[in-house]
Amino acid sequence: MKIIKKDNKYYPQQLLKIKNPPEQLYVEGNVNLLNNKSIAIVGSRAATKYGKSCAELFAKELSKQGFTIISGLAIGIDATAHIYSMEEQGKTIAILGSGFNKIFPKENYYLYKKILENNGCVISEYTPDTEKSKENFPKRNRIISGLSMGVLLVEAKYGSGGAITAKLAIKQGKDLFCIPNRIDEKTGYNTNLLIKQGANLVTSPQDIIDFYIEQEPKESNLQISEQYKEIYNLIGQLPITANEIAKITNKSIAQISEALFMLEIEGVIKNIPGNKYIRIKGEENV
Repeated sequence: MKIIKKDNKYYPQQLLKIKNPPEQLYVEGNVNLLNNKSIAIVGSRAATKYGKSCAELFAKELSKQGFTIISGLAIGIDATAHIYSMEEQGKTIAILGSGFNKIFPKENYYLYKKILENNGCVISEYTPDTEKSKENFPKRNRIISGLSMGVLLVEAKYGSGGAITAKLAIKQGKDLFCIPNRIDEKTGYNTNLLIKQGANLVTSPQDIIDFYIEQEPKESNLQISEQYKEIYNLIGQLPITANEIAKITNKSIAQISEALFMLEIEGVIKNIPGNKYIRIKGEENV
């Protein structure tokens, strides 16, 4: 086990962009994965057959394209994403909500070992003997979304861990992808709702692959003034208000309004009805 602090060269650069990155990470396995291009795949523990088949398909195909698959080692969608990313010689990262000596859930201990045997990576912000607790998992979820370029929500009930991860992704300015579901299916509630609110609707892995291919030419040309970067990085494809940004950043409304005005002039965000802001599609975090 390695301990990687924020000033270590292996510390994930994506995590340094979020509001409250862990001061240090406990890491087992392939530390080189921590700065790979990656997608988080999350969803219901009580996964349906449909949800598992979607997670399997996306994990396989995205792995083939070189994406590292991130998830939370839970049963259901998480476990499916980990397993099938490895099937295609891909790599996966599991984020724990407990310490390494207290792997949870116990039935996924075999999966934890398999990830390490397949040159994957397992990380935790908790000391090795830390027991699982209800409070740990929402904190763990901020690392799942924070470590990734984008989050794919496969299916999620109202108030579930997957739904929390999606909300965190929005706050962190990450790309959010959702697979549509039946309107009478409980596990489809949050995916369908987020799509209505502006999340990227995806029906095949190629949708995500194309999304990032389209962004590549703009990546090197985009320049955001240093004083506006924090606010810009909080704005994604889902609408966010100045008040919501103020709660996250602890900046004054006057500072935020100035930043929003300048970012609009630069043409990288736009104001939509309801006095909310979204990023103009195709721009990356900076």
